[in-house]
Amino acid sequence: MATTPHDSSGTTFSFSGFTGTVTSLTHTIADNSDNIDISHLGLTAGASVLTQARPLKGTAGDTGKSVSIEFIGTGVLSQGATGSLSVSGPITISATATCKSSSVTLSVNDVVRGSAEFQYA
Repeated sequence: MATTPHDSSGTTFSFSGFTGTVTSLTHTIADNSDNIDISHLGLTAGASVLTQARPLKGTAGDTGKSVSIEFIGTGVLSQGATGSLSVSGPITISATATCKSSSVTLSVNDVVRGSAEFQYA
């Protein structure tokens, strides 16, 4: 029988005293310093793409690094709270983070499940 080559079992996270068992994790690192495309229909085939620096800047806290976590655990994480985020497993994160959003789902005959998105430096 084949084994799963990239098993993420056992991944956990903690944030400001809250601990949860991770059921799904999406880690994003985006380049917030990219240019915008200002190409137009007057360009001919083979012409270079026209770009310029973004005229508006993001907020100082927008690092482009975020992690979305779905978890099993009881408790509600406060939106806007900043604290120590620790993720252990195949992806390891240890940083000061801000909770951008959080939700908890309660269902009959199921464990308490939640999701949260964190932005970090």
